[in-house]
Amino acid sequence: MQRFDLAQKLIREAGERLREAQLEPGTIQQKTGHQDLVTDWDAATEQFLRREILGAFPRDAIVGEEYPDAGSGEVTWYLDPIDGTTNFINQRRNYAISIGCWRGESPLFGLVLDVERQTLYAAESAQGAWREGQRLHVSACREIEGLLVDTPGVLHTFLESHPWQAGLIHLAQDVRAVRCLGSVALELCAVAAGEADAFITLRSSPWDHNAARIILTEAGGALCTLDGLPLPLDKKSTVLAANSMELQARLLASYCCAEKEN
Repeated sequence: MQRFDLAQKLIREAGERLREAQLEPGTIQQKTGHQDLVTDWDAATEQFLRREILGAFPRDAIVGEEYPDAGSGEVTWYLDPIDGTTNFINQRRNYAISIGCWRGESPLFGLVLDVERQTLYAAESAQGAWREGQRLHVSACREIEGLLVDTPGVLHTFLESHPWQAGLIHLAQDVRAVRCLGSVALELCAVAAGEADAFITLRSSPWDHNAARIILTEAGGALCTLDGLPLPLDKKSTVLAANSMELQARLLASYCCAEKEN
């Protein structure tokens, strides 16, 4: 079985397990505080994915959220077993499983499963982006006042002090609306699907975005850091995503880089 085929099979199966999961007392823990949670199901899902992937491709490497990196092969899998754990706990919706696969610095494929909606976003390099067989395209909006902007965390993006705070508050006042879903992968997929026009986060890890970024770029979008640098593959970073390089450049010039220089 090819990697892409295996990944689709595994992400569907993992989704079925999460939809049936019961959150019993003691299965929810804090990582760094009461707003940073993890469940036994995060760990169990990643264990399942790791075991099956390495069983089929033992020379591949894996980078995941819940366990140390494994392997050092040319092909690396980036796994987020539950992107949006708080949503999983509180809402039982708006959370995702994310699988990204890269050969060195080159993307192979990305998969993001909206678990409760049983909706799979998928992209292979140079093959376009799809949602359950329907081709995805970014929106055509380029005017600031018409933009819908997503962010996974209002507190970190707009209320806490950081070098881009004033510029991003200005942006929030200029656009049509800002929405917060609480899942990096699903919000990047919303930009890919044309349901949002841009996305901003102050902190994202490789397992958060390395699948969805493939889907977004294959749908015609663009990503970088808030410094305007290429999005790194192997470390945490800020993320600015937009429906085009044109809009990305405009946002950087008007709301991000200019503020940081001040």
